[in-house]
Amino acid sequence: MSESVFYSLRRRLQVLALKMTSYKFMSKVYFRIMMAYTLNLKNPQTFNEKLQWLKLFYFPNDKLAISCTDKYSVREFITQNGMDEYLNDLYGVWDDTDNIDWNRLPEKFVLKCTHGCRYNILCENKHLMDVSNTTKQLNSWLNEDFSLFNAEPHYRSLKPKIICEKHLGNISLEYKFYCFNGKIEFMYIIDDTSTRTITLFGREGNRLPYRRTEHPVSDGAKLPTGFEKMKELSEKLAEQFPFVRVDWFEVNGKIFFSELTFTPGGAMLKIDPPEYDRKLGEILDITKYKK
Repeated sequence: MSESVFYSLRRRLQVLALKMTSYKFMSKVYFRIMMAYTLNLKNPQTFNEKLQWLKLFYFPNDKLAISCTDKYSVREFITQNGMDEYLNDLYGVWDDTDNIDWNRLPEKFVLKCTHGCRYNILCENKHLMDVSNTTKQLNSWLNEDFSLFNAEPHYRSLKPKIICEKHLGNISLEYKFYCFNGKIEFMYIIDDTSTRTITLFGREGNRLPYRRTEHPVSDGAKLPTGFEKMKELSEKLAEQFPFVRVDWFEVNGKIFFSELTFTPGGAMLKIDPPEYDRKLGEILDITKYKK
């Protein structure tokens, strides 16, 4: 079975399972499978348990978090915070593929559906693009309820749209800042130049004694030239949330905002050594939100 077929089958089974149960039940199932310990929602202690609690009981009821999850409406939040200069150019936004005027789009662009993750199409040459297949793919994504895949209920409130942005080139580096109670606790660099690596750093740019388990680290990973500015901007955007991951790109020395993510990895971030799951949980304070 090919990877794409397996991925499609898995998502169909996830949707079916959640429709027959609940977000809470499936969260416990996924958590046990992925994290190898039982999810405690009554008294969450670890980082991942607290993210799961926020995922199920806080973010679905927070209008700002829901708005900032959407890849189109988050732009308004960025503008309100005086950060327009870090937004990528927007060519269009549509509710329906029938409304896209392909002739008016530039030669290179990026299409995104706004209500989930991995809904991206990079067009390097419009004249070589298969518009029919692209339209079918977009329509397929528009009809998906992204909240059903990893039991993330805040996604169910999003109205699917398509946006078209400027193509920034072949970006192989991403910078992701994990903010706890408005302050950066750690960040990591994803490098897709060849084999994907994920390398973690502390707030001051120091290497950390823990890592993501899914991918190797890179000994040669370097902080972006805009690291200090990214830190400043990330913490300003994070002020109103108990937790958020703020993502950036850097292209030719210029910083671009990517997205805000409230439940990275479906709130199942595997960490090695595993004791740092609990140590990070001690730092993330959700007391006032539980009350």
